[in-house]
Amino acid sequence: MICSRLDLRKALFLGLQPEQVVTLQDLPAETADFFMKAPDTYVLEFALSKKVMLVEGDAEYILIEEFFRKHSAGKTLKESDVHVIAVGGTSFKRYLDLAKHLRVKTAVVRDNDGDYQGNCVEAYAEYVSPAVGVFADSDNARCTFEICLYSDNPGVCEEVLGPGRKKLTVQDYMLRNKTDAALQLLRGSGGRLTAPQYIQEAIAWIAA
Repeated sequence: MICSRLDLRKALFLGLQPEQVVTLQDLPAETADFFMKAPDTYVLEFALSKKVMLVEGDAEYILIEEFFRKHSAGKTLKESDVHVIAVGGTSFKRYLDLAKHLRVKTAVVRDNDGDYQGNCVEAYAEYVSPAVGVFADSDNARCTFEICLYSDNPGVCEEVLGPGRKKLTVQDYMLRNKTDAALQLLRGSGGRLTAPQYIQEAIAWIAA
């Protein structure tokens, strides 16, 4: 936590074995600057993890543990040594710069924002490797997590979130109240939600 404020490029990371010493001297300057300003615990959590899922928002963060258990034969995130960090969409590459040096297996789970090829394939071409995967819905019409979630679970979403809706449709409510909607679904769905396919693929990849 102290090192991230001073400059990660001057830090040495020590592994479990004496010979496991990792230097971040080649970390891009803008990435080092980013972590000087980012919340202290994020870089610490990442550095101490074996596997990480980076998700784009609070809604995904709220539901990912439920999804993980359902789509990994009942295993929990903890049992699978997977840590979840919610980051802004523009911050993914900063963590992937760290992943390169620290050799942390990392799955990016993000929205395609209407341009899957540009935002999710071309933008991460230099990062994707056996240790880094980027997962998003390939259908540009399914541009956000909420649209994907509703499209794949219309019955459950209508049942849990429909009562009391007067002006907004359930999907519009989910888009405008992302955190609240995710919490209500977590509490009221009874484990019946199915994760969008790209999240299922991310879970299978990171759990392997």
